[in-house]
Amino acid sequence: MICVLLSSLCTLSEAQTKMRDVFLQMPDSLLPYLTENNRLDFIDFIDSGMKAVVTNELGGKSEMLSMTDTTIVLQVSPAMKVDMRLMPVSEAVDSCSQVVCMITTFGAAAPESKIEVYSTHWNALDTYKYLPIPHEPFVADFNGTPSLGVHLRQMNALDPIAYEEQEKERPWLKFVEWKR
Repeated sequence: MICVLLSSLCTLSEAQTKMRDVFLQMPDSLLPYLTENNRLDFIDFIDSGMKAVVTNELGGKSEMLSMTDTTIVLQVSPAMKVDMRLMPVSEAVDSCSQVVCMITTFGAAAPESKIEVYSTHWNALDTYKYLPIPHEPFVADFNGTPSLGVHLRQMNALDPIAYEEQEKERPWLKFVEWKR
């Protein structure tokens, strides 16, 4: 009976995992621009209906663009954007049925993304286990889709003129399915 009660409590706590709680537990080393106080301020500002802008560790401005129970979007600097989303997994990781998929996009004129996957306790996981991402440079986003996956487009131009041409042509654009 105790085992059944404990397993139901674990299931209940998993169902209540929210991105805000996971974000607050994020180690400073993963986003050194932002301190724990910055993250707390972001959430307080959003909860108060205010624009969520803080002064980051480099003296610049960082903004939380949006926050839901499963997502957070940050404009860390003019050249760095971070999208985080809680994604389901079939096998529990750190006793949770969700993991964090984090897309960090660097650059404004010729952006490039990096995708990382973490447990909700911020232990690094093998990204390729969950997403079949290419080895070539790419730009990624969740694109607001309710489906589970990531949109990728090729980006390898380093000068702004070539980037604009490449953006028009989009050499490859694909949706990469999330593997549970």
